[in-house]
Order: sequence, then C-alpha cells, then structure tokens
Amino acid sequence: MELVLIVVALATPWVGAILAAALRPADLGARAATWTGGIGTVAAVTAGLAAALGLTSPDGPADALAHVMLILVLGLSALIQAYALRYLRGDLRQRWFAVWAGALTGSTAVLVTAQTVVVFTLAWVAAGLSLVLLLATYRSLPQARQGVRRAAWSFAIADTPLVIAAVVLVIAAGGDARLDDLATVAAALPDTTAVILALLVVIAALGRSAQMPFHRWLPATLSAPTPVSALLHAGVVNAGAILLIRFSPLVAPAAVAMAVVFTAGAATLVYATVVRLVKTDVKGRLVHSTAGQMGFMMMAVGLGAFAAAVFHLVAHGLYKSTLFLSAGTGVAAGAEKRAWPSPPPASVTSTAAAILIGSALTIGVLLVGKAVIAPATTPVSLALLAFLACTAIVAVAAGLRRRMSLRTVAASSAVVAVLGLSYIAAVGWFEQLIPTPTGTQAPSPWLLVIPAALLIAIELMSRSPRFAPALSSALYARALAASAVPTPDPGGATRPRTPSLTKEVAR
Repeated sequence: MELVLIVVALATPWVGAILAAALRPADLGARAATWTGGIGTVAAVTAGLAAALGLTSPDGPADALAHVMLILVLGLSALIQAYALRYLRGDLRQRWFAVWAGALTGSTAVLVTAQTVVVFTLAWVAAGLSLVLLLATYRSLPQARQGVRRAAWSFAIADTPLVIAAVVLVIAAGGDARLDDLATVAAALPDTTAVILALLVVIAALGRSAQMPFHRWLPATLSAPTPVSALLHAGVVNAGAILLIRFSPLVAPAAVAMAVVFTAGAATLVYATVVRLVKTDVKGRLVHSTAGQMGFMMMAVGLGAFAAAVFHLVAHGLYKSTLFLSAGTGVAAGAEKRAWPSPPPASVTSTAAAILIGSALTIGVLLVGKAVIAPATTPVSLALLAFLACTAIVAVAAGLRRRMSLRTVAASSAVVAVLGLSYIAAVGWFEQLIPTPTGTQAPSPWLLVIPAALLIAIELMSRSPRFAPALSSALYARALAASAVPTPDPGGATRPRTPSLTKEVAR
C-alpha cells in the first residue's frame, strides 16, 4: 500500500503538467493541474501517516525524511498553484507556469525520495532545468532574461561537479549505488579521492542554495511573478541541504568539506543580513532573508546538526511561502506605517532595560525547555541553542525598546515561551528521525560565536543614532550594487499587457 501511495504522489505532478499543456483553455488546464496536485498531497500525507503509525514495513520505499519532504513539496506546490489560479487568470503565460510548475514539483518530489545516486542526480538536474524554464515565464522582460541567464550559468557551473562525482561513485560501486551505502563506497576509495568527491558535492549544494560564491543568481530572479518566487524560495533553494544530508555518508567524514559548508553558510548569512537592512522593496528583503536563512541552514549542516537543518528547512518553506503569497498585503501595510508619526528615540535606560529583560526571558525559557523537553545535550545542540538565544534576544529587545510596558513584556514572554519550547521539541523529534552519521568531522560548534557576534554588532549599529547614518552611507550603495539587476534598456522588449502585469508592477 505504501508503495502505491508513493507512486501516486510522485506521478501526480507530471500528470498535472501534461493536463496543463493539453487542455484548453489555459485556465482549465491550470485548474486540472491544481486538483491533481491536491490528490498527490493527500496520497503523500496518507503514506506518511501510515509510516508514522507503524502500518508499513521499516524497509519501505521511503524513509522518514522522504515522507516529511514529500508532504512539504507537494503540499506547498498545490497551495501555490491554487493561489496562481486567480493571480494568473487571463494571463498569456498561465499555461507556461502551470506546465513547468508541475515539472519542477515532480522533479523535486523524485529528488527527495530518491534512494540511489543516479536517480538523485537525474532528478537534481531536471529540477534545475525546470526552475530555469519557470523563471522564463516572462522572458520578454530584460530583467527576467538576466535572471534566467544568471540562474542557468550558476546551475551549470555548480551541477557539473555533482554529475562528475556521481559518475565516479557509480564506477567505483560497479553500478548505481544506494545513498545508504555511500560510506562503504567511499571507504573503498583513496582518502584524497573521497575528499575531492565530497567537495564536488558541496559545490553543487552551495550553488543550488545561493550560497557564496553562487549568491548572485537569487536576487536576479526578482522579476519573476509571485507564484514562481514562492515556489523558488519555499522549496527549490532548500535542495542544497537535502543533497548534503542524502550524501552525508560521503561528506560528513571529510573535515575540509564540512568546514567549507560552515564557512560559506556563515559568510552568506552575514552578507545577506547586511544587504537586507538597506533594501527598501518587499521582495528584495524577502530574497535576502531567504539567502540568510539558507546560510543558517548550511551552518547547521556544516556542524553535523542535520536534524536541526531539516527542521529549519521545513519551517522556512512554510514561513517563506506565506510571506511571498502575502507580499501585496505587506506593501499596503508598509505604506500605511510610513504615514505614522516617528516614535521618539529610546533612552539609554530603556535600551538597557529592554536588553536585560529580553536576555532573561529568552535564556530562561530556553534553559527550562532544554532541561524538561530534551535533557540530552551535545556541543552542537548547545551551540545552536546559544546562537538562537542571541538572535532571539536581539529581536525581543528591539521590540521592547520601541515600546516598554507590562503588556508588551507579557506578550513577549508568551511568544518566546511558545516559540522556544516548540523549537526545542521539534528539533528533538527530528533528531530521532535523522541521526548524525558516524565519523562526522565537523568544525568546532563554538565557531558560531563569530557570525552571532557579527550579526548582533550589525543590528546594534544599524539602530544606534551614532552609527546608523554612517553605516547606511557605507553599506547602502555597496549592498544595492551587489544585488542589483539591470533595468530595461530603451529599445528592449516589454512585457505583455495582461491582467497580472498590473499586480506585478504594483508589487
């Protein structure tokens, strides 16, 4: 039964893409694709529940990670395609979106459930190609063409090492190797060769997740319509972590590869945070927020905290899809807030009180939650908890600094308690599903102190009356230049005048 449900779940996105291409009018095909995606989501949820309740064999066609990711991929895709029905109704490119959204979903679904090197690599390449074609939804726009070019070149450069590594692994194994057996295959290779293969896999992961030095393709996709952005940011960029987790028997024992993953993630996190501070548009902020979140996820993978990385992957997908689909509401809310009077600057006393209260609330909740919910500790879990505490303290203190009252303190306490305890419980549950591979050679988890200190310093300087103007002047031009995309040339093609054009320009 589980096998039948998995096959149905994997087949429905491709069936939806075929229906979207064949049916007339385009809106009918898009609706058929959306309903088909809903059927696939139901099948994936049913298979996951059956596995969780122990109604299936432990040696079934999908493990716990595959079930979780399949539900996430199909569920978010069905939701976003349902949103796109209204968003792109009457648009000349509605059929294009429906077809390639189905292909992207199908490729990603195969990727997260793949059990062998060849199947995973083929699905990886197919997902990248589908994304590039999806980004070409409005290829008449010069900005869209620039985004397609950057993404295509980044994927071509970063995916080639993965293909090379897959070919070597298949040759070494004498056939298509199972991902679970990669440790055995790597052990039969010379140590230098195994490390090189691990680094090749890391390059592919960094490229797909827009990590340094492949970080420039993601901001270039800003001109994509909102449903495309939601699919991209909620799911596709997470594939880098999936790649590293699936190939962890090969990557985790290579200390150099793990150090590269951690360093790239930390650098991208700090860079994206700086750029986000000076971006004025909603989608620009969301894009660099995604890059920063992917940087944190890569840091967790580099430390060997694969369970924490998967939890952040799931949470980011749900959170970012919501933000992109409500981007229009965010624009309206931002416009309304700009009309509000500026609050008076906070005094030194209120700032110090906000920091003390925020620190006491956050640290107290996390310590109690760790002791009660997940008493088992490791250096990695403690370091990640400390990093989380630092960022939470900054957020809580910033809110209390704007408005200090008994009501805001009580509300902050409730929010910190709910989120902190939920985080600890969720990560503990994922740790049971995704154990850390034996022989993992991760860098010291306390290196998290460096990016945490940089983020706190940047946040405090951006809010300080003494440093804020100088910081903005120094970073604004550089950050915008680093993430800018070309503007249309006078003789360039223009986008078709369609109902969705007005909404896209408004965004």
